[in-house]
Amino acid sequence: MKPAFIVISILILSSCNAVKPGDKVLNQEVPYEEAKNYFVKNNVNAALDNPKFETQQDFDKVFGMATTMGESGKPTPIDFSKEFAVAQVEDPSTQKVELKPVSIRKNANILEIKYRKIIGENQSYTSQHAMILIIDNKYNGDVNFVKVQ
Repeated sequence: MKPAFIVISILILSSCNAVKPGDKVLNQEVPYEEAKNYFVKNNVNAALDNPKFETQQDFDKVFGMATTMGESGKPTPIDFSKEFAVAQVEDPSTQKVELKPVSIRKNANILEIKYRKIIGENQSYTSQHAMILIIDNKYNGDVNFVKVQ
């Protein structure tokens, strides 16, 4: 056999076992955008069972637009044909709560989303706080929120 044939055969055979995109990815940093100017609708009175939203219809069942004056007052647009949203929704509380994303990493098919929960002063009313993150569809996977200190 000729050496060139052997090399080509090995290359062809090894390419058949190539890893597909998204498979066996370990600790890959995932870019995201934080969605602003949305509120949790009154019909949602507990934390979410499924924190991932892949359609506008599912998103609209939980969130409403909180538009304010000025250019920065418009809700962050989400194009569900190219991206999906994930949300950490807290139970209703009379305390001021701020949720801050720390990082998103993909391990195999799991998106691990680390965030901080900052509890502030008491309020004279009850509110429900949420953190909504927008992620490109190429990073799609199961979602796992992890609260860190």
